[in-house]
Amino acid sequence: MQKTEKKRNPVIALQISLRFTKEYFKKLCEIQKNHTDVEIQESKELLIIWRALWVSLAIEIGKLFDAFDGYKKVISLKKIPFFKNAPWKDKIDSVHGEAIVSKIIKMRKNFTAHLGTNDEGIVSVKEICSSKLEKLLDDLDEPLNAFGRWFSSNHEKEKI
Repeated sequence: MQKTEKKRNPVIALQISLRFTKEYFKKLCEIQKNHTDVEIQESKELLIIWRALWVSLAIEIGKLFDAFDGYKKVISLKKIPFFKNAPWKDKIDSVHGEAIVSKIIKMRKNFTAHLGTNDEGIVSVKEICSSKLEKLLDDLDEPLNAFGRWFSSNHEKEKI
């Protein structure tokens, strides 16, 4: 019996990643707003949740903008050809080029997902929450919705 290769739906994968990124950001900043640094550090449960959200946020942002050119194909805003065309390329590049996004991606590569030898700096939760990251993530809704419409109309034949 031959094994059939299942393909992940890129629309669903990106929408889920963006949704979780927004949820992690919101909850992380809520904790930061409602508790002092001392309260967070002294509460084992709060610290675990706070750190898990911080790491998860960094990982999801990295997934959204992954540009991996190695041995496997990735689903990301930087790799899908649809997002390399106008007007979406400029919007994606604009969000990706923002300092807070770049810092989080560097942190993910060197501290969060991998322990790199270089000290690229860690982005604090305070810096993340005081940035315009929430607006930047909202700016990704339009290109993702357009991709969803395009994908559905161009893959109708595969459903039959």
